[in-house]
Amino acid sequence: MMTLFYIAVYHNNDSRFFPYEPGHTLTKVISHWRHFPTETSPEEVADWAYRVFNDDLDNLQGRRGYPDGGELDFLLVCTYRLMKLRSLSAGDVLGITSEETTVFLACEFNGWRAIPSPQNRTGKGLTTEVIYQHLRGSGRA
Repeated sequence: MMTLFYIAVYHNNDSRFFPYEPGHTLTKVISHWRHFPTETSPEEVADWAYRVFNDDLDNLQGRRGYPDGGELDFLLVCTYRLMKLRSLSAGDVLGITSEETTVFLACEFNGWRAIPSPQNRTGKGLTTEVIYQHLRGSGRA
C-alpha cells in the first residue's frame, strides 16, 4: 500500500550549518508530491530528501531506470539545481505532510529533530509562478 506525501523544503535564512532555533526565518524553496509505502515514517522521507537533494547528478542519472523512483529523483534534482538552489544542510527544515498531518523536521548534524510548526515561513515551493519568475530573472522568456 502506498501513501502520498507532500514534502516542503525550507532553507534557513538565519543560520546555515547550525541547528534551527525557534524564530529563525525559513523560505520554502521547493515542494514535491511523492508516493512512499504507507509504513514510511516522516524521518525516512526526510532521509530520502536529504540524500536526493545533496546527491551528485551523475549518480542520479545512473539510477534513472530503477523502479524506486530513479527518474523522478533525477528530474526533481535537475529542477532544484536549475533553480540554483543550494544543498540541503543543518539548520534547514522539512515539512512532511501525509493524510492531513504535517510534521516539521529540522536537519541536524546527524539526523532530524521534530520541531513545532515554525512561525517565520515564506515562499511558495514549486509552482508555475515560481518557475516563471525564475525564468524571467534568468533573462529567458
